[in-house]
Amino acid sequence: MADNYGTSGGSVGDQFASDDIGGTEFPRHKLIFGADGVNDGDVDNLLPLPVNSADRTDAMQDGNTQVTPKFLAINVASSGDNTLVAAVASKKIRVLSVVLMTGAAVTVRFESGAAGTALTGQMEIGANAGFSSGYCPVGHFETAVNTLLNLELSGAINVDGWLVYVEVA
Repeated sequence: MADNYGTSGGSVGDQFASDDIGGTEFPRHKLIFGADGVNDGDVDNLLPLPVNSADRTDAMQDGNTQVTPKFLAINVASSGDNTLVAAVASKKIRVLSVVLMTGAAVTVRFESGAAGTALTGQMEIGANAGFSSGYCPVGHFETAVNTLLNLELSGAINVDGWLVYVEVA
């Protein structure tokens, strides 16, 4: 069947765009945008539909649940386990961004729990060096539910930095 259809009322010969799908004509529409009574332009490849997709800085979504980013200064120096974030009931700790700097060469590893499950490999950092993970909205790694976030050090070396994280179900 041919696309488009005519009207039974109005001016003779009025035609409307349609798409024939299985013998049924479905109307086709052209999008425009603008304030009430104003056409600011037809939506096309050169003039896409404006969408407000700016990142919020005060909250994020975990599914249908709003979560608030939290910020932590890191200043640890104990060989072995160093608790960064205490366990939170019924929540996982998801790390969105981290920066670490060392005073001397040391190997570090993030863990779910003290002496717990490795969340990263062992990362060797040279003297007066460090790294930055960058921001990842879905997180770089996360602990198990009800489990603290631990930073394991290979020696008693001062490690400083910061961490951005959210608590998720």
